[in-house]
Amino acid sequence: MLSLLKSDSYRILKGKLGFYSVAGLIIFGIFFGIVRDDTPSLEVIQDGLSSASIFVSIFMINIFIIVWGHEFTYRVVNNSLIFGIKRWVYFLSKVVLTFGMVILFLVIYTGALASTVWITGGGFSLIEMIKIMLLQLPLYFSVSLIGVLLFNVIKSSNVATAVFIALILIGEGLASSIISSYFLAANALLDTLLFTNIRQLTDYQNVSNQTFVIVFSSALVYSIIFYVCSYMLFKERDFK
Repeated sequence: MLSLLKSDSYRILKGKLGFYSVAGLIIFGIFFGIVRDDTPSLEVIQDGLSSASIFVSIFMINIFIIVWGHEFTYRVVNNSLIFGIKRWVYFLSKVVLTFGMVILFLVIYTGALASTVWITGGGFSLIEMIKIMLLQLPLYFSVSLIGVLLFNVIKSSNVATAVFIALILIGEGLASSIISSYFLAANALLDTLLFTNIRQLTDYQNVSNQTFVIVFSSALVYSIIFYVCSYMLFKERDFK
């Protein structure tokens, strides 16, 4: 697995898409970090990390293209399996790489956001910012596994990308409307919406213990479901 991660990391460093992603995240971090009027610096950080639920998630598409789309498009999977690498090892290495890039993207965005806020609005509690980021991270992992599942279900990277963007932009709003209108008995599911909960955690001090349990337990359940489904599809897929 380490050799796979090493070769993938080298390929990513040499590629342009990863560089463009980093540049884009820095630009968005700077944009959301500019302190306006008399807004407290920590509040700007919270707003920026709330906006990250959309923008960082959209930038995950580049992760999926680099880690998953590239493998299927250029038949890298075939070559690796031919050389005797077990499917579960190969799949796990890609998930680990996906998680690693999610951490990197979130750190880069948050770093650009924090630096800009510090320069334009003054100091704030770095500990509070780090707490928010760490609380959000498991939910971002779960979101990334949605992308992993889509790129394993849908053979076209373009279609998988379009579906993922649609889920980010309108998925939860549509799900909320349908559940509220037609499935009132399933209202409890509204407390498990990933993007909504990512935003909610920016104000974690006002989140109850019961809500914390719901947020993280649901994210764990979703992650397990997405991972298992993705692996089963990958395991049975015929690579030619």
